[in-house]
Amino acid sequence: MNRLRRIVAAAVDRRHADSDEIAELRSVVADQAAELERLRSALNQHTEWLEDHGRALRDGDARTTTVEAKQEALDTRQEALDGWLDSHDAAFEGLHLRTGQLEAARAVQTFTQWLDRLELTATPKISVVLPTHDRAALLPRAIASVQAQRYENWELVIVDDASSDSTHKVLAALDDPRIRSIRVTHNRVSAARNAALAEATGEVIAYLDDDNTMHPLWLKALAWAFGEHPEITTAYGGYVIDDVEGLPSLLLKPYSRAALLTENLADTGAVAHRAGLEEARFDESLVEMDDWDLLLSLTAERDPLVVPAISCFYSTAAPNRLSHGPTYDTDFAAVRRKHG
Repeated sequence: MNRLRRIVAAAVDRRHADSDEIAELRSVVADQAAELERLRSALNQHTEWLEDHGRALRDGDARTTTVEAKQEALDTRQEALDGWLDSHDAAFEGLHLRTGQLEAARAVQTFTQWLDRLELTATPKISVVLPTHDRAALLPRAIASVQAQRYENWELVIVDDASSDSTHKVLAALDDPRIRSIRVTHNRVSAARNAALAEATGEVIAYLDDDNTMHPLWLKALAWAFGEHPEITTAYGGYVIDDVEGLPSLLLKPYSRAALLTENLADTGAVAHRAGLEEARFDESLVEMDDWDLLLSLTAERDPLVVPAISCFYSTAAPNRLSHGPTYDTDFAAVRRKHG
């Protein structure tokens, strides 16, 4: 009997133990179910958040695409507007240049008509410097243009830069007492001009190249300029170049030191200055920019007088010209360095 009671009691104890274990398991399951529910709720919230933000991003992408399209359209219109403005700027610049040319031509015409009838009150002696090298066929034309001047008080100093053609015969045939010539060792045009400056006896110095011709009233214009304006030391005028887009053209630019530092404003034949100036010397290291260098030196301290007259007729047809030759870039850089 006792053994039976013990067996029954043990079974009851095991039943109670199983019930406790089951209860504990149920509690764990319930906790896990609650955690799963919390996680499911959180997942739903994150899903909704992602969907909301996904819609926002899609909307943002759409807006960005729209903005980019609008910006691209604006850029296209801006480019078109810039092109329009550039073309009109070019047109206005061309109009400005043409207006300047017309004004210069009108000023030259008026001054020339006035000068032709003018009785000068001062008649300074003007020395014309003319270097030449192997241009026997052209030299007589240049000399004749000086002899044809409507102003009488001049001298012509010709420097034969060791010509090997018949230049010596041309010079030997001259019988005008106002014309003198010297011969030097061939050392380029700058040295030849300096040699002529040492021989000149005039109060004013003018220049002429052997392939160009002087306007008949140029020396009279210089006599007026330096005679009536004792304060000036340098002057330059206009010149007619024979071939600009197929037609002759008058070049007469207003003076500007800033402009002169970037480009030459006058050919040598259009420049004149008082004699004896220390700065009136050609840089013999330069081959084709010596006229630009001279004008920069002459106007470093004082502006020149711009004379509205034609100085010479500039020819582009002669052979062996120095302009825009192989030393152009080197000389250009050297002048810019020298004068800042």
